[in-house]
Amino acid sequence: MSRNNSKNGRQHVSAKATNLPALPKRFAIGGTEVRPLQLYTVPERHPAGSGPWDGEPDKLAWQDAASGLDCILLRQPKGVWGAFVAVTAAHPLWGYACDAIPGSLELRTHGTIDYAEQCASYEPEEIRICHVSPSQKHRPYVPLEADDRRGDAWWFGCAADKPGDYVPQGGKPILAREHGETYRDMDYMYQVAVDLAVQLAAIEAQPSDPGPDRIGTRHPKLGKA
Repeated sequence: MSRNNSKNGRQHVSAKATNLPALPKRFAIGGTEVRPLQLYTVPERHPAGSGPWDGEPDKLAWQDAASGLDCILLRQPKGVWGAFVAVTAAHPLWGYACDAIPGSLELRTHGTIDYAEQCASYEPEEIRICHVSPSQKHRPYVPLEADDRRGDAWWFGCAADKPGDYVPQGGKPILAREHGETYRDMDYMYQVAVDLAVQLAAIEAQPSDPGPDRIGTRHPKLGKA
């Protein structure tokens, strides 16, 4: 069964969108509910032992109702959450690397944006930062050139591994949480994602050319071991 997104013309599908018994129609998060497009558990990334991550999945994909942008929460290899938002090729920031985003835009997120990449269609679905679409399944990775405006979305994001964040698989004892480090749970990172989505949508609503530098220095991808 497919779901048509009339805003951007992409087809989102729920088939093969979870490794749970079924994809729920609604998922409670951040004091609200979203309609999940994907929901996965990823045991090799889930923190070991009991902690505030108990009961959390490891990937959630949805479309933000306020901005209309696609969002993903994906647990990273060290057990922290990453929050990601996609923009289309029509967006003024499409194709911008992390260090090329103009500071004048003052994008607010958890720390700095440390992920800026095209759809990672080459990754397994449960750890892929890409749209939920049958056309995106395991395509070869082809780096985009600065003037290449294909249909791939461009994803911006950040991980909760900044100073003061508790990294579950970072080699520190769990008691580190008692010494000023905080585990940023999925409710917290949900708010990071939707706040970033609203900001990115506002930039597109008032288009201007942020600058000439697209696809600058490549940055290590989050979600890679």
